[in-house]
Amino acid sequence: MNSIPRTLSAFLLVLFLLPGLATGQNAKIRDWNNQADPMHSAVGVHYGSLAGHGLSFRMPIKWYLYAQVGGGVWHVSDDKKHNLGFELNYLLRQDDRLRLFLGAGAGYFYHQELLDDSGSNESWKTTKEWNTGGGVGVEYLMGTRWAVQCEADFVHKGINGNITVAPQVGIHYYW
Repeated sequence: MNSIPRTLSAFLLVLFLLPGLATGQNAKIRDWNNQADPMHSAVGVHYGSLAGHGLSFRMPIKWYLYAQVGGGVWHVSDDKKHNLGFELNYLLRQDDRLRLFLGAGAGYFYHQELLDDSGSNESWKTTKEWNTGGGVGVEYLMGTRWAVQCEADFVHKGINGNITVAPQVGIHYYW
């Protein structure tokens, strides 16, 4: 359970260090509204309770509606985790470098961990969870093609039925 805060801390550290790497790209400033280079699709990493933890793809359905699919697989001998998430982002406002959007999505999370491996009978604990929800987010275009995404979502946790506010963060490279 402690790996989630460490993973999130490491991811946030990368998000804060990346603008320094992106400043060299400012020679050719891009923006979301450039018709010659619209930068529709993206690949990156994402961490969240709806759109998944891991590799992420963003693609437009319409100019104002984006689909995002993300997920990851982490398997070691005594701990198996995988997840897959899908989210729709409806753009409320888009200027040259900033997007404001509403998001709604669902994510499936699977976790199996070994509790006891003594003797010939192994004991595993398995958790399967569907999360659903929605919220509001922003995406900021740094440099020429890199964008940072941050959301605050109301998430209905499938295991216990609780509704919590959960952050989602991501970084994407647009082409």
